[in-house]
Amino acid sequence: MNKVANINLDSSSAGIGRIGGNIPICFLDKKKDIEGFKYYMTIQKPDNPNEYISILIPDSYDAMIDNNIYPNCSLKVFTHSFSDESENRSYTLERLHRSSLMGYKEVENETFDFVTQAPIPKLIQDEDYYFKRLEEDGFAFYLQIDEDYYPEDLLSGNYILGYGAIYLYKHNKTGKIIVGFWQYS
Repeated sequence: MNKVANINLDSSSAGIGRIGGNIPICFLDKKKDIEGFKYYMTIQKPDNPNEYISILIPDSYDAMIDNNIYPNCSLKVFTHSFSDESENRSYTLERLHRSSLMGYKEVENETFDFVTQAPIPKLIQDEDYYFKRLEEDGFAFYLQIDEDYYPEDLLSGNYILGYGAIYLYKHNKTGKIIVGFWQYS
């Protein structure tokens, strides 16, 4: 069974995370680690409701394109406990409308949504060079975030990932979660 979460444009809904808006408060003392990045989203881990994953993307789309595969993937992942949204707008993606993330619900293996935890990813480009080194280094696919499932009024302007998807991987021994790679269409 896959576990999926979707986007609810009502930003006041109580969900398991959010996409868009300001950085979580826990990042206010990590500004050195997030300079040159914009806040993308935070979501509760599907296997531990007491931990959250936040993803930040580089300011530069060219930097994202040039560094999209492990071990040099430019997107950053942080795991942390629950943290309210800050008032700091310095890291906000202005074209992304703040929205709630709702879920997780169990669905059939072939069913995917904006966030999906599954045994195997649904790749845009099915080339083994994306994941081969990750697997050799002890990482396994964890979950994916897919722009194909954006609701119509979520964005003003271009897609953040070029109508793409982010693939998170988790280390088999340490449990560390990283962006293994991201793909675009």
